[in-house]
Amino acid sequence: MDVDEFWFLIEASGDARIERVEREAFLRERLWRAPRSHLLDFVQHLSATREPANTYRLWHAAEVIMGGWCGTDSFHYFQMWLVGLGRDAYDAAIADPDALALLSAVRRLAALPRPWQDNDFPDWESLEYVACEIGEQRPDIDGDVRDVLSDERGIRLRMDPNPDDIALQPAEVAGQYPRLWALFGEHWSP
Repeated sequence: MDVDEFWFLIEASGDARIERVEREAFLRERLWRAPRSHLLDFVQHLSATREPANTYRLWHAAEVIMGGWCGTDSFHYFQMWLVGLGRDAYDAAIADPDALALLSAVRRLAALPRPWQDNDFPDWESLEYVACEIGEQRPDIDGDVRDVLSDERGIRLRMDPNPDDIALQPAEVAGQYPRLWALFGEHWSP
């Protein structure tokens, strides 16, 4: 599975309006039938999406959306949600995190009353676990699929975000994300 096939599979699972459990069922069915190498490829490509998304620029955008706080785990799950929005949305957010304000999924979030329901939060923690669950069931995977990937391909998977760029001070956030701030700023409490 190359990177284009990875994105096709993510996008074929549906969009942000479809329940995550339905999308995960679709992905499980496809990954179960896929060759072993494709399952490993999926894990590798999903992990690779975190690298360009691992910036304070994007983390601060997530904080604006979430109302001022986004911890390490929340940011990790936000990155998976961003992948779930599809390649174009992902690429646009990486290039300009404030461009998230232009996405229909983000505008829908802004229109929802707070507190959000669990399924409304901009996170998709369980996306990472889909391949792990399939790996546990497949006889051709011995152990955690992430460990198998690391052992066989020498790929070190990032577990926690650790951005290299410079974090903003809370007072700087509104000015750096004017479009997101217009949608979510009233909920900001750092």
